[in-house]
Amino acid sequence: MEILGMVNLPTWLVCIIMTVMTVCLYTWYKQSYFKRLGIHTKPTVFFLGDMFELSKKGFGYIDDQMVKENGKIFGLYLGNIPTLVISDTDIIKQIMVKDFSKFTDRVSLVQVTKKWKSAVSVASGEHWRFLRTTLSPTFTTGKIREMKPYIHKCMKTLLELLSEKTDQNPEGFNIVPNLSGYTLDVICSTGFGLDVDAQKDPDNLIIRYAREFLEFRGLRNPLFLVQMFFPDLSSIFGRLLETNIVSNEAFDFYMSTMKKAFTDRKQAQSKHRDLLQLLINTHKGELGENEIDTEETTFEGMKQRGLTDEEVLLNSIIFMVAGYDTTATTLSWIVYDLVTNTECQEKLIEEIDAEIGESETTYDNVFKLRYLDMVVNETLRMHPPAQRINRLALEDVKINGLQILKGMDCTFSILALHYMPEYWENPYKYDPERFAPENQANINQYAYMPFGQGPRNCIGKRLALLEVKATVVVLLQKFRLHKTDKLQVPMPVSDVGLGKPAKPVFVRLEKRSKN
Repeated sequence: MEILGMVNLPTWLVCIIMTVMTVCLYTWYKQSYFKRLGIHTKPTVFFLGDMFELSKKGFGYIDDQMVKENGKIFGLYLGNIPTLVISDTDIIKQIMVKDFSKFTDRVSLVQVTKKWKSAVSVASGEHWRFLRTTLSPTFTTGKIREMKPYIHKCMKTLLELLSEKTDQNPEGFNIVPNLSGYTLDVICSTGFGLDVDAQKDPDNLIIRYAREFLEFRGLRNPLFLVQMFFPDLSSIFGRLLETNIVSNEAFDFYMSTMKKAFTDRKQAQSKHRDLLQLLINTHKGELGENEIDTEETTFEGMKQRGLTDEEVLLNSIIFMVAGYDTTATTLSWIVYDLVTNTECQEKLIEEIDAEIGESETTYDNVFKLRYLDMVVNETLRMHPPAQRINRLALEDVKINGLQILKGMDCTFSILALHYMPEYWENPYKYDPERFAPENQANINQYAYMPFGQGPRNCIGKRLALLEVKATVVVLLQKFRLHKTDKLQVPMPVSDVGLGKPAKPVFVRLEKRSKN
């Protein structure tokens, strides 16, 4: 091909040059988005944006550093996707509560397959409102109280196994696998009436596939990468770029497990009052039937048609996997915090001995323990399982002088907020006293969001807190916890996914003698 009558280049080379120039111009335009709006950003890697640094150091670290260097509002680029990170609590409150109708949806960075849009964590608009309204009744205080026998059965197994492990490993052991198996047993039994015995069988398929389910696979997924670097293609090609966000093998396993649990429960006409039973009660017909209008888009229409097959199965999977992992993460961090702050552990033991003694835990006696509440809150402040949450701007909005354009990913860095000196005195010190009743008035609730805020906060908050608090009580009724030489202090945080301990939590358990 002749260019300007002077140079004759092969057509294939011209095509490559034009493609590179187009990609460069596209990237320059996309990565100048925040500059055009007058919003601070950091120097980025061309085309990759901030993805390389985020994958290497983690969202929490980058957000914390950016807040210190650029203030409460700044921009980051996931490839060529702009993300507006907000740590101004007044703006957060406006978005999450006062202007919620303009920010009802969460951001989906890539086009997910249609079935995923049936999950309450992914659904948008009226569909989300229908799912939230339908599923919320299973997490009321009354319903959670009824789960006590199932939780106690799992606790008994946990204590037996920890006692055996203490005898076999007097110098200490990694407690995380025990806590992970335990929390999976709890969510399976309280939510679905399944006795999987994950604590005694660490190679259980449910545990194996739960790990696969939660593993981030984006950088190995070509469709994910295409949408990161060329986000406008999603709106052009739509369904052609839809991708499954977890491994197909893990997804198929859980779909099969939930279908069997659903069918068995319906045939047995069980009197269970758990999440699965609630889903059964709101589902019309039998699984596999297509007698309902799955395209209904109004809230009243969806209430009338009931839950679809996909809504039943997807939300069952989400509650099982998410409920297991976040709770296990929190318990692991509480154990770490108690063994590295022994004075806090002793104070908590004194409260448990005085208020509960050796009595069985209940919803009421666990939630009346003030110092326990302070300990759990401080651990959630320093180690929130979810380090970020986001909302999608559904229209152009101006809040306190900040122009937010329609389609913007408004992200709130929970970790950065939890460590800002403006909101927390000496934020890097583990200090449960900051949550003492007399100090509650000093806490800005939008600077403390382990469960989110507003109408789209964590639906399972009550159950998670009961499980965490009750487990801490029974552990300290039976054991004192000690750190070992193998425990890494300070403990690094996983740089992908949930904010888990990145290393094993090696502790030594000392059996407490009965008075």
